[in-house]
Amino acid sequence: MCTGDACIPSNTKTSYLWDRTLVPIVQSPIDAEKVTLVTANEDGEVDGTPLRALWMTNSSGLTLDGGTFNILEDDSFAGEGIMEVLHPGERRLLSYAADTAVHVTTDSEPLEKTVKRVTIVKGVMKVTREERDTTTYTIHNADSTPRQVILEHPIREEWKPAAGTKPEESGSTHYRFRVAVAPGKTEKFVVKESRPAETSIYVSTITDSQVAAFVEEKTIKPAVEEALRRVIAKKSEIADVEREMKSRQEEMAAIDKDQARLRENMKALKGSAEEKALLQRYTRQLDGQEDRLAALKQENVGLQAKKVKLQSELDGMVQEFAVNETL
Repeated sequence: MCTGDACIPSNTKTSYLWDRTLVPIVQSPIDAEKVTLVTANEDGEVDGTPLRALWMTNSSGLTLDGGTFNILEDDSFAGEGIMEVLHPGERRLLSYAADTAVHVTTDSEPLEKTVKRVTIVKGVMKVTREERDTTTYTIHNADSTPRQVILEHPIREEWKPAAGTKPEESGSTHYRFRVAVAPGKTEKFVVKESRPAETSIYVSTITDSQVAAFVEEKTIKPAVEEALRRVIAKKSEIADVEREMKSRQEEMAAIDKDQARLRENMKALKGSAEEKALLQRYTRQLDGQEDRLAALKQENVGLQAKKVKLQSELDGMVQEFAVNETL
């Protein structure tokens, strides 16, 4: 490898820094491993060709200046790149050429959701799930020499590698996994990740379809289902009372409208030949409507009291309903 006026041969893991006139300017071991770098984007897909790279650790104890560098393999030019300032002890991947012998494809499985815990406290139901995501990388090495592939998988907010999926190194944006691929062989590497997800629902607003979904995915046990069904049944009673109240209110509104029409007709009768007979008729209608209005208002008072009682029973059921289950 050459940087600025200096070169590092890349055919060994321990290298030395020389200037191009072969006069040593820094004579100190520099750990450099030749690898193939594969980087996936946020969707877990590999865009572009894998890269040849040096995974280098500055073990010289000195700060190495940045700049362009060239790579020599067996005294032949192998590629070039740009290196930023490398501080003592710092480790960095330095890419210098495309690795056309390595081919990578990816496959993602459908997201899995597993319920871990269900709690119901003070009328709030919380369902804690674990979401699991699996990405499979298929790496083929068409070359006659082996490859140490460094696979960079994106770090996503809240997602963590699952047990048994341990990266060799974690950067600011990617996890780095090592995959050894023999000449002419294909290796599959699976990255499993998980994250917690919590859903909150007010028990007083829960529906039949939600309970059915919880039962289908085995989120709740039979005793919890039965209690939720009782809540829904009580809500249904309240809804029936509200419908009856609304029906009576609509009837009262229709009577008010008709009474206004009758009174307008009575005003228009002044001085007419039919005035006496029609006034008696309209008066009887108004009297009947007034009796009906009084009955409807009384019924609504009873319905309102019934609704208050049912609502109090529902509130008590919801507040006393407590669940803490780990599935």
